[in-house]
Amino acid sequence: MPYLGLFKGDEVLPPQVPDGTTVECPACGEGMSVVRSHNRGSAFVSRHFSHKGGGKGGGSGAGSGDGDCPGESEIHHKMKAIAYARLENEHPEATIELESNLKGRIPDVLLEFPEPCDPYGKGIAVEAQYRNKGKDKEAVVEHYLDLEYSVAWLEEDDFTTHDVDLSSILSVWPYALPDRYGTEGYPDVTRWLRQEKSPTVEVEVPIPADYWMSFDKAGEWVTIAEKNIKRRGSARISRTPDGHLTFSLGKAKGWGKSESLSVQVVPNDVVKLRSFADELERKAFGEDRPSPEECDPEWHELSKKWFSGSPTVTAWTTAALPDPHGDSGVVVTLWKKKEETEYLPVGIQPYAADNLRDLADLLERAFEIERN
Repeated sequence: MPYLGLFKGDEVLPPQVPDGTTVECPACGEGMSVVRSHNRGSAFVSRHFSHKGGGKGGGSGAGSGDGDCPGESEIHHKMKAIAYARLENEHPEATIELESNLKGRIPDVLLEFPEPCDPYGKGIAVEAQYRNKGKDKEAVVEHYLDLEYSVAWLEEDDFTTHDVDLSSILSVWPYALPDRYGTEGYPDVTRWLRQEKSPTVEVEVPIPADYWMSFDKAGEWVTIAEKNIKRRGSARISRTPDGHLTFSLGKAKGWGKSESLSVQVVPNDVVKLRSFADELERKAFGEDRPSPEECDPEWHELSKKWFSGSPTVTAWTTAALPDPHGDSGVVVTLWKKKEETEYLPVGIQPYAADNLRDLADLLERAFEIERN
């Protein structure tokens, strides 16, 4: 479904033209009409364009009305249009504009309420990030919060084909509260409520064997544990239908798609996974991280661990810096070779090391339960 059209020679998005308007497809030149935002079953479909003649290339496009026309919108335009449509659907009382100036910064979409409301303050500023890693995220977010606007910092994997996940909006309301240390002049009860409380107590509870054995695992995969290694990427340990334990990586690819890769593991692999997590913490995010001058120009390897796996499959995992001189971060890759080599790279966050260690502990516990 197209999200970019031409109207009187200018590029327009669906929110910028009224119902009943005909725009031109920038790819095939055919006329397109506006389709309002609507629900298709339980799914939300954002406002978009639709080819009137089915789109060049023939066919009906599986009911989409766009045939085989290659005119998919530039992705950033599509992200802005979907975010606009979703906010308009959820907040019909608000005013919404594309690329409106907000005291020196221009959010991709700006929603403003008639009156400030809880928890979003004066409104919501949307930044739809696609291949633009140059923005100072901290400074941009601080700017909007200082102006009493909440912030939706959206990336490609927040979007499905016609919808967007807005659950991660950073609301301004908590940031409008006075600082905990600046309570002079407040009543005693307020000072008491704002004082330091006792730290949270964490207790590790092992998985009971009876609970594990209660699963009916016949003929199906069972996820034993899963931990995030990035915002929309995870590592997990699972039990296969034939009783083996596996380690896998998975990640969202954007627009409702995902991919994963699994390898079989044995008890000796617990130590290897734990060692990999330790090296990841030291060499990727700690004091042993090499300087750019010490690295290979591309894909500088920080750690590699071979899994024992199965007799017919070779499996290993690596951590690397894909661009040591840039800011592209650390990539963990899971490799699997039988006749051909399969691999899945996943960019990770610093907390990945702790979560991989937790998975190693849970994997060790799972093998202990298997032996008993």
